[in-house]
Amino acid sequence: MRMNVAKALSLLGFFACSIGAAQPIVEVTKECPKLRYLDRNVTFDIIVTNRGNSPALNVVVRDTVTGGVEFLKADNDGDREGDDIVWRVGTLKPNESRTLKATMRCSRIGRVTNSATVSYCAELGTSCSFDVKGIPAILLECVDDPDPTEVGGELTYTIMVLNQGSAVGTNIALNCTLPPEEEYVSSDGPTKAKVVGKAVNFAPLPALAPKAKATFHLRVKGVAAGDVRFRVELNSDQLTRPVMETESTNIY
Repeated sequence: MRMNVAKALSLLGFFACSIGAAQPIVEVTKECPKLRYLDRNVTFDIIVTNRGNSPALNVVVRDTVTGGVEFLKADNDGDREGDDIVWRVGTLKPNESRTLKATMRCSRIGRVTNSATVSYCAELGTSCSFDVKGIPAILLECVDDPDPTEVGGELTYTIMVLNQGSAVGTNIALNCTLPPEEEYVSSDGPTKAKVVGKAVNFAPLPALAPKAKATFHLRVKGVAAGDVRFRVELNSDQLTRPVMETESTNIY
């Protein structure tokens, strides 16, 4: 997985941290994923390393819980203190490195920046950013009523489109195909239908919000007996291939 890595190196407090020629040089690196989706978890890796030749004493690492994420857990005894997750690392020996992990849930669509600081006898910080996106998840269902139906009788196909996802679905189009044993009678729904032979195509629905539902009705007449299949195909801007649904009807 490719990471966006933010890195900071500090020599602040050089004289306070020095013991003769020996000194700690602490480096902190924070890693974020490039992308996450809404309501999914994200884990931040914070790597603290002492590049110097003297121990870094009383090392404390803080990771700030910023807007757009909700804290879930931290490893290595990280404690929640207000808006911060705090690790009291203690002494970091020369060339020693610690990796600390904080797991959060993405709670808002947009750009999220998360920051961490490390303090010993100096303080430095680092941050990384990533995008949180939503995604539409379209459910297509079709039911017929009544079934079975006599030749010469009429029945209605009810087509339900539900956006189960976290982003708006756009330009949702339904293309219906009647079997040879049925004839078109009428239709209704959020958009108008165009009928060409056995094809009934509804004009695209411009937008369907998350958790919203759109219902279409198609009334047909049975003109010949048979175990028939009514087919619906759904397309949208976000789909790379259509969603298909068939409904069987017994005409006798």
